[in-house]
Amino acid sequence: MSDNLQPDADLAIAHVLFIDIVAYSELAIDQQREVVEQLNHHVRNNEQFRRADAAGKLIRIATGDGVALAFFTSPDAPVRCAIEVSKAVRNSSTLQLRMGIHSGPVDQLSDVNERSNLAGTGINMAQRIMNCGDAGHILLSQRVADDLVQYTRWRSQLHELGEVEVKHGVRVSVFNLYTDEVGNPEVPQKLRQAAGKKPIEKARVPVRSQRLLATICLSCTALVMSLRFVPAVPVLSHVWGNEQALEDWLRRTGRRTLTHSEFVFVAISTKSLAGPESAKAGKDRMLELMAQHPFPWSREVWARLLNRLFESGARLVIFDLIFNPPNEGDQVFRAALDRYRDRVVIGANFDLENGNELVSPNADLIPPPAQYDDRVGFVNYWPDEQDGKLRAARFFTSHRQLAGQKPSPTDRLCASLVARAMEKLGRSNEVPHDLQDHLIRFSATDAYQPYPIWEIADPDMWHSKYSDGEFFEDKIVVVGGSAPKLLDVFDNPISPEIKGPVMNLNVLAATMDHEFLRKLPVALDLVIVSVFGVLAWLLLGYVGRWWICLLSFLGLSVTYLLLAFLLYNFLGIFVPIFPPLLTLLACGFLGFVAQQFHKRSHSMLHG
Repeated sequence: MSDNLQPDADLAIAHVLFIDIVAYSELAIDQQREVVEQLNHHVRNNEQFRRADAAGKLIRIATGDGVALAFFTSPDAPVRCAIEVSKAVRNSSTLQLRMGIHSGPVDQLSDVNERSNLAGTGINMAQRIMNCGDAGHILLSQRVADDLVQYTRWRSQLHELGEVEVKHGVRVSVFNLYTDEVGNPEVPQKLRQAAGKKPIEKARVPVRSQRLLATICLSCTALVMSLRFVPAVPVLSHVWGNEQALEDWLRRTGRRTLTHSEFVFVAISTKSLAGPESAKAGKDRMLELMAQHPFPWSREVWARLLNRLFESGARLVIFDLIFNPPNEGDQVFRAALDRYRDRVVIGANFDLENGNELVSPNADLIPPPAQYDDRVGFVNYWPDEQDGKLRAARFFTSHRQLAGQKPSPTDRLCASLVARAMEKLGRSNEVPHDLQDHLIRFSATDAYQPYPIWEIADPDMWHSKYSDGEFFEDKIVVVGGSAPKLLDVFDNPISPEIKGPVMNLNVLAATMDHEFLRKLPVALDLVIVSVFGVLAWLLLGYVGRWWICLLSFLGLSVTYLLLAFLLYNFLGIFVPIFPPLLTLLACGFLGFVAQQFHKRSHSMLHG
């Protein structure tokens, strides 16, 4: 292109309404003057005309038997103008109009009388669209229909007529706008002739853009749903794999199970394992026994602990300990276990690394089979196989289940430590009587701080800190290890190293308060994803302005996050979060891009 070539055209996009008086040439001269004056009157008194004219956003061109109005405002301005004019003349027997509307580029120029005029495909195409109509018709180009279809109010008024050949062999898609009050529902004569006088299907709402959006939304939704069943696909597996992390986030930030003030953790602490000072050892028989040799101490220590706690009014004592190998003091401890059999529970353990062998209290303490004694419960928990975190509690199991076999109704079940504790408290009916792992709502991270056992054995601490036992009145006490060397810790979403006894108190609190959590069935998860796909399609197809659509997508996302949080807090239900939101936002983004591409393509094709 030459550097000396300067542009002499100032192109702009105009929304053109072309109005023509039907059968104008057949009227007498005085009648022609009368109908032109009527048309001018209706046009000048039109609200859209006055508003655009006052803003300097209108060019009007007289055509002899009609008028062309070029609006430089909004795409629906000429449509609203056409509807108002059509309503104004519908009862006139002399003034019959046909109208054509198109949006496209125009160039403003001056005619021979130095009045404003227009050139360009914007006005030319509007005239050709108008020429396709008969009396009463309001015809629109594809370009205008694509703009209007973004607004709900216009959808029922737009009816696709198909393609028609106009001047110079150009083919354009034409739409008929009509309601019960305005417009002409009949197919124009020119289109009937073009179709060889074959019956034309009933007019229908344009669906090209909607079909494209439906295809995008359906594809995105189907992809997200299918990934639920292929968790091993690299990268894509995170679509559903991230749900566990989001659920753990809810556990940490959401509501916790209330901390029970009646729960007490009596801990075998590091200082307790070190043994009392020699000067204090003689003050109490428990201290003396703890000083005689390293842990495990004589089991007379536990017998004396039971006596001290129950004499102080404790309601229940739970030992998160396995008294398996015989030890000195077993007979004294057994007597205490028998004496308080309705208020004490001790632990057993399935050795999962050695063929699920049961490690139970020795026969000197509990007659075999100890696992079925109502004072014995297993201390095992089964962490998640994916990340090793503990999120659930199992209250009953069987040897067949542990061996990987299908449980049988005739199996004799072993109860957990917490299930036995609930039985002693007279609340066994509140425990889930099945072999499933039940998700629980955890207590606060700092709940159930340890009280070292050496303090209870020390007469001075017993008096000053525990008020000679009044502290333990009506308490539920769990006895277990807190010293790191005892290795009694679990990794859970709340804390990477929660003590085993504290875990038992978390499960006991959740069971007593019915704080069990539930995940939705897979089918319901997929339904939610599909609903979000439909919502994305509805927002894209029926919300016209892009910024309102964007705010709707963001608002729906925030609302769903809030709903997920509330469902967790108040109902203990986990709903899928990432897959539905990914479906919504992916459909929204791709749909928006497709809409813009679709509009740009039609703009290039139709001027």
